[in-house]
Amino acid sequence: MNIEPSSNNIIGCVAFYLNSLLVKDYSIHTIALKRRHLTLFQAWLETSGITDISQVNVTVFEQYMAYVRHAVNSKNKTTLATTTIRCRLTSVRVFLKFLTQRAIITHREVNKYELPSIGIPLPKPILSYDDVLCVLKQIPHTTVKGIRDRAIVECFYASGIRRGELVNLDLLDVDFSQRQLRITRGKGKKDRYVPFGKTAGKWLVRYLRDARPMLSNLGSGNAFFINSLGTRFKPCLLSELMSKYIRKANINKSGACHQYRHAAATHMVDNDADIRHVQEFLGHASISTTQLYIHVSKAKLHSVYTKTHPRAE
Repeated sequence: MNIEPSSNNIIGCVAFYLNSLLVKDYSIHTIALKRRHLTLFQAWLETSGITDISQVNVTVFEQYMAYVRHAVNSKNKTTLATTTIRCRLTSVRVFLKFLTQRAIITHREVNKYELPSIGIPLPKPILSYDDVLCVLKQIPHTTVKGIRDRAIVECFYASGIRRGELVNLDLLDVDFSQRQLRITRGKGKKDRYVPFGKTAGKWLVRYLRDARPMLSNLGSGNAFFINSLGTRFKPCLLSELMSKYIRKANINKSGACHQYRHAAATHMVDNDADIRHVQEFLGHASISTTQLYIHVSKAKLHSVYTKTHPRAE
């Protein structure tokens, strides 16, 4: 049972809010992200001498915004990306709005909190089809781990699924007769079916036949892809594995799991896929998110430019 805090103490309010997300069945990753953001906000408030949530107003929020804008990434000592800044501030704003709706905060200043605009950021340089082939050549196809890793990359590129969706795949989620994956509780807790091609199907079959039996143990359960310990991959470790092969390809591009999702969508747009079909393929809730791939489709842009611009040739 989630009991409302008896005072406006910030620590109690944060705990109450996070428990409410748990009750509403938010994903553990979303809750963990919000907990990190709110812990940072709470620490900043304490250094500013604020312990009562009712003291947080527009002025305080704008001061925190200025603080976050000038914060430095502990890893590379650079300022935070605009998207990171907005994400942190959004977590705080949603938290304060929740407290207002529950009448824990009585003033309505939360509606005046303005977030920084981020525009439409483009993704990192996307892998071309030749780049994808080059990456695949870096994966040894005769070893147990190599067969598994090749199957993972083929699955990512063929289906365009997210990292978390691949990690959560179970054995019964792969339908070889229909050549499709069943994605359960994807982003936004939405289920969908995603097709995959013959090449990916061949490597998935080979993985199940020649690699998974060598890696599996009592702890493997129904997980489709398993790591060297025989258990389901942790997302961060899967990213490190995928990033390693892109670096080895020496194509002057970076990225990991999401690179194949970007590549799959962009290459489909290059080959005249309807944007609505790409939206369904990727599982996007909004068409505006999918339209990003129209902007990054360089092949399409160059084709149109060559045909229409009088100085193209």
